[in-house]
Amino acid sequence: VLEVAPGGVGHMLLVPYFNAQNGNATIISLTNTDTGNGKVVKVRFRGASNSDDILDFTVLMSPGDVWNATVTAPTATSPAQIVTSDRTCTLPQLSPGVAQPFVTARLTSKGGNDIPNNTREGYVEIFNMADIPSTLVYGAGANANSALYTAIKHVNGVPPCTAAAINAAILTTNHTAEATAAAQCLATPQTGLFGNWTIINVPQTTTYSGPMVAVRALTAGGANGRGNFVVFPQSATQYP
Repeated sequence: VLEVAPGGVGHMLLVPYFNAQNGNATIISLTNTDTGNGKVVKVRFRGASNSDDILDFTVLMSPGDVWNATVTAPTATSPAQIVTSDRTCTLPQLSPGVAQPFVTARLTSKGGNDIPNNTREGYVEIFNMADIPSTLVYGAGANANSALYTAIKHVNGVPPCTAAAINAAILTTNHTAEATAAAQCLATPQTGLFGNWTIINVPQTTTYSGPMVAVRALTAGGANGRGNFVVFPQSATQYP
């Protein structure tokens, strides 16, 4: 059973609206409130015109981690872009301070649509695809941290983001069963995501903000449940 979580913490978060038009910027703040497990989190931006996927990536969060990013449009005619100063691991890796333009491959100019304009407002889907336990909870070595957990865990404020460990678990394996995910030290996703959004326009001195809408999975008894694995390889291949 899925329900809107009254406390704002859930398996999935929704940002109802982002805007990078006319000098607006949208700030997104995502928190992993789970202090025992890391999270494999999908962040997907969808355009307002037709709900097209205009950018998506994976954020690999440490326990208790906070990830922030800002969406802007550098010019009045360019696509929106996202930039973060965070060191949290992402896939593909978003370098701190380096803007990533939104993708227009799925957009169309039919009907007079302005393609870059269709990237500058919309909504955001954020969901926990899997947990990353702090120890090897499956089989031998149960008291040791997994290679994936070690790769995404902050050490003195910076995670190592070891490509080999992340690629093996997330990029190169299509997890169609719990056993294959468990072999890469991934656990079924629990609740724990919390977030806020802010739309700010500095020249006009206006600000709008609010909590992300949280959706959680419940057991038959009404307790927080576990979701299904939805980890699929992050691929650059485009499909029609």
